[in-house]
Amino acid sequence: MEYRFQSYLSVRINAHGAHQYDRYFENEYARINQVCAATTVPDHRMTLEIVKTLPDDLPATAIRRKSRFKRLFTFEYAVVGAGTPDVTIFFKDHPVSRIYVTAVGVFLQAHILEPLMYLSFLKQGVLFMHSAGVSKNGCAYLFPAYGGTGKTTTCMRLLSRGYGFLGDDLIIVDPKAGLAYPYPRPLHIFTYNVGNLQGAKIPLRVSALVYFKNALRFILEGLLRIEFLISTRVHADKILPDFQLSEPATLHNIIFLKKEGESQTISLDNDTIIKENAEIIVRSADLNVSLFDLLDDASKQSEIEEMEIRVAGEMLQKADYFGFLNTRKIDLDKLETYLSDVETTVKANAAEAV
Repeated sequence: MEYRFQSYLSVRINAHGAHQYDRYFENEYARINQVCAATTVPDHRMTLEIVKTLPDDLPATAIRRKSRFKRLFTFEYAVVGAGTPDVTIFFKDHPVSRIYVTAVGVFLQAHILEPLMYLSFLKQGVLFMHSAGVSKNGCAYLFPAYGGTGKTTTCMRLLSRGYGFLGDDLIIVDPKAGLAYPYPRPLHIFTYNVGNLQGAKIPLRVSALVYFKNALRFILEGLLRIEFLISTRVHADKILPDFQLSEPATLHNIIFLKKEGESQTISLDNDTIIKENAEIIVRSADLNVSLFDLLDDASKQSEIEEMEIRVAGEMLQKADYFGFLNTRKIDLDKLETYLSDVETTVKANAAEAV
């Protein structure tokens, strides 16, 4: 299976007969292929090989890891070419994949594959942004945030009002092109989402699975004394009757969601303020944390952090608006009124600039 992420990256999955991995990644990425507008083969490539044993003849520069995940499973893998345009990941198949492939797929995706994708995008001046996003009239509204702040809820409220879907967790943003690209992976549904996803019709079997996983989470946390986040994955077009998938949209408004403090508009009128807010966006990411754990190289981490802040800063400079919204202090039924006020600010700023 091969998936293309616009003109920036192609990812090939070679499961070698372990079809459960094919099914997992097809569910995750098939819709991303559908929204790929690129007609040329990307110069950056990534290959994931699912193997029975790791190769013995790996180059000396290869990264080789054995990771204990949540005190439950030990995964073995190796990475060749990290940070280059041609990356190969060798992942040793785990027996639990035959019973519940998601338990393996989540680790593989969130701790190896997508962190390396994050680096590949970054090398090309593109931000693989931890953000929800919607679009309207060809304009992108992005909502970066820390986990659990309300990205999915905010996104779904706007989708039920006729906005187009860019993504609820990750968005591909190219500051130079001034575009945000859709990244339509499955939504991650938790118990608190079941009752507050406005306009959504969550099937009973999905709701039951959400509550079952929540009970399992309590048991595992009690036994292992480790925090677990166990979501149920479901595509937005399966639960929203009037779902609209967005085309690539022009970078317009960036609104950072938070759980405390005041909502505010930020005037990005000097380099210091741009850098400070770029750092806030970068700190809210999670793929970079997994990437640094994987690379385990302080010199590379410093170089990557500089790239992150530069690219995030370029994105902020290209946007028409940047501000903060406290999701605990706003009635989300009035979210469109808030966005209308933002548009008024945008127009006033544009008139001032003229």
